[in-house]
Amino acid sequence: MKPLYLKGGETRVEPDGPSLKVAKSGQADCWFPLRRVSRVISSTRVQWKLEALLACSREGITVSFLDDEGAVVARLVGRPGEREEIRQRLADFIDRPDWREAYSAWCAGMEQMAARSVARRAGFPPNDLPSPRDLRQALRRQAADHRLLTAYDHVGRQVQGLLTGYVTQRLTEAGVCPELAGWSELDLTGDLTRILFWDFRLPRLAWLAARRDRGEPPTPPEADVVAFFEARQDRTAALLRGLLNRLHHWLIEQYRWR
Repeated sequence: MKPLYLKGGETRVEPDGPSLKVAKSGQADCWFPLRRVSRVISSTRVQWKLEALLACSREGITVSFLDDEGAVVARLVGRPGEREEIRQRLADFIDRPDWREAYSAWCAGMEQMAARSVARRAGFPPNDLPSPRDLRQALRRQAADHRLLTAYDHVGRQVQGLLTGYVTQRLTEAGVCPELAGWSELDLTGDLTRILFWDFRLPRLAWLAARRDRGEPPTPPEADVVAFFEARQDRTAALLRGLLNRLHHWLIEQYRWR
């Protein structure tokens, strides 16, 4: 199974039996079997038939819609996978009156852990690691010093959009997608995306610097950004599994000591 990336105002998507038919002016039509599609990342300019979106939903395929800057503006969440224990743990946890404070503290701790890992790789002294906020500013200053800040921010927005679609898909497969469970106050997708996004900060800067040294345009085309993101997907998958395992164990601890 592979992700399907769609862009262009003249692109049209409609269902055709067990496949999605993608048509674009001046190009031959393409068919993508739904059973081979893991998720869809679509520009908001793409013209979708409602039946095609419903076909994706029935097959458990998440469709994320990105604007021209790469930001996620809407998501269609596919049918969830099999129910797992972590889903029930989350459901029990958010019935507690203090869940927001406890969950916010867990997210802050995970983000600090991710930022510390980046800071160590960036060469900061182990006994003087910056806060996540200070580290973000330091990396942006470094990008500015190399005249890469505009590209750094632009690619960052695109990668964050791609990452949001990936996390949504994985949470749906695990049966813990907040949108489907009715947990409107729990932004698990956004929180996990924010934590995982730390792992793209240093590689993004190094990638842009390497492109500049090769004399390539400062702002990469979308296809190059997608390739950069996909090249790190095995690592991203491992990090997300680790985060979900930590969340699961933490939820268990919440009840062990009550």
